[in-house]
Amino acid sequence: MEYSVALISRIIIAAVLAILFGNGSVVAFNRIKPRWFEDYDEDQAGTEPGEPRKVLPPKLLEADNSGRQRIPSSPWKYAFTGYFAITGLYLAIRGGSLTYEISVLCVLFIVLEMAIADQMYRVVPDEFSIMLAISAAAFVEYHDNWWEPAAGAALGLGISAAVLLLGVLLFRTGSIGGADIKFFTCMGLVTGRTGIAIIYILTTLLFALYSAVIIAAGKGSIRDRNPMLPSACAAVTIYFLFLFNTGDMLLLSLF
Repeated sequence: MEYSVALISRIIIAAVLAILFGNGSVVAFNRIKPRWFEDYDEDQAGTEPGEPRKVLPPKLLEADNSGRQRIPSSPWKYAFTGYFAITGLYLAIRGGSLTYEISVLCVLFIVLEMAIADQMYRVVPDEFSIMLAISAAAFVEYHDNWWEPAAGAALGLGISAAVLLLGVLLFRTGSIGGADIKFFTCMGLVTGRTGIAIIYILTTLLFALYSAVIIAAGKGSIRDRNPMLPSACAAVTIYFLFLFNTGDMLLLSLF
């Protein structure tokens, strides 16, 4: 009886959060202050010689100046509600604590906002990275060691920095952006070393697949810099739904 009550409670809360987060992801993104999306334009001079000034993405300016929504409510609020409903109900039915279910959905909400910003404007506000770092507090109890979050953040930063350096050496340009580095660092703070390693591998595979499809469809070339965070959002979702706390055994079986 107690199990049934707990299950029903988790399902109800998952449904409520799906509606809140699904609709909220559109509303929140459309109401974010424009200054969050300011980025340095190194091609234009700032107020002082040699100092770049901050500019807003042209697509954002066009939408805001014309009074249009940055993300149309239809169909995206339905798509995002469906996304949170599927993930939330799966977590609820699978079992586990209600705290974990809520914490995961909150992280997915933040990562989804980051993915939308990267896809639309190629600019990810630092405020989202701060929110993601703060959300790591909810996952401290799931780590075996108190220093695991810091170790995960260091690993995420280290892998990203290594990829950036490799890209500069081989292609004379960064193969990973600053927003991606911040994401993997903060995500490592949430998941720890094993988690960020799995998420990085999944992100790389999904991003390669996405890029291959874009190139095959004739909508891009190998030289284009496609957004990585939509692939990272999918990777984080897969990790929390299927691989959380099983990563050690998975990595041992692979290597």
